Amino acid sequence: MKRHLKSHGLDLRLLWQELQLPFSLLFITFVGGTLGYKLLYPDLELHRLFFMTAITLSTVGYGDVVGAENSPLAAWYTMVLMLVGMGTSVYAVSTLTAFFVEGALGELLKYSKLKRRIAGMREHYIICGAGTTGVHIIREMSRCGVNFVVLDQSEERLHELREEFPNLLFIADDATDEASLAQAGIHLASGLVAALTNDKENLFLTLTARQMNPRLKIVSKAIDLNIGRRLEIAGADYIVSPNFIGGMRMASEMLRPNVVSFLDRMLRGHENDIRIHEVTLPIGSSQAGKCLGELEVFLHTGVRILAMLDSPQSSQYVYNPDHDHKLAVGTVLLFIGNTAQQRKLIDLVK
Repeated sequence: MKRHLKSHGLDLRLLWQELQLPFSLLFITFVGGTLGYKLLYPDLELHRLFFMTAITLSTVGYGDVVGAENSPLAAWYTMVLMLVGMGTSVYAVSTLTAFFVEGALGELLKYSKLKRRIAGMREHYIICGAGTTGVHIIREMSRCGVNFVVLDQSEERLHELREEFPNLLFIADDATDEASLAQAGIHLASGLVAALTNDKENLFLTLTARQMNPRLKIVSKAIDLNIGRRLEIAGADYIVSPNFIGGMRMASEMLRPNVVSFLDRMLRGHENDIRIHEVTLPIGSSQAGKCLGELEVFLHTGVRILAMLDSPQSSQYVYNPDHDHKLAVGTVLLFIGNTAQQRKLIDLVK
């Protein structure tokens, strides 16, 4: 079932999709039955024919109001209409009962609430693909407490994720479709992760996302390193190859196991949210023009600055910067800490 919900209230289109067939059959039977009586009794008023059809279909037994018992053809027609009407009515009632008893209405209400929450998101992230790569992205973003929505075609996979993440926001649809991306709030999003199953889909997704939101930060998965250049042309800001990273990781395990163990515990630890974070001096920062030492970062936040970038566009890192290093709007500070310490540093550099 394709889920397209309005930004407020229960989408009546979804409700109609569920109940369309039984109610349509009832309507066709009712109108068709009345037209049949009209052919048999062309001189009788429509309201009497409608009334006759209604009492026949409902089998309430109010009596013969058109004199069908005096006409063999009308009598046979009434009996057939009664049998058809009983079958249609039983089907409609059973479908409606199942709709409420089996919780389908509750599911629709739940999805309506879900879509309202997605429609209200701003500066969030969109994760396209919840497969073997996407699931780890979801877990990490969930641990970091950022706002994100997941786009994946597999409802079964999303249902499994909802068991692990009850508050997961998701859309069960094609991530390369513009309507799905718009529903995920791409025009107001901060970033998008293209983690679909093959490079062609990620390339098309990257191109579509860049056209829909030129300022969007896009990180794309690349199975084949040779497609990296095309992904850059399509609009990807960063390209990640799971195969390349996996190979580097295996070599590092052999050559520098303690470093790998340190990074693993930091990235995979569930008992705390220690990570390597970054904070950028915003426009209008009161700290711009000052030296790093004047911020007294450790005193206010409990973290030490590991490295700096003079601007997000710079490729030259300054490792273990000294206290005299000048700060400017756009300077990026990198440190090891938790999200609470990150928020403190964000407040400090405002």
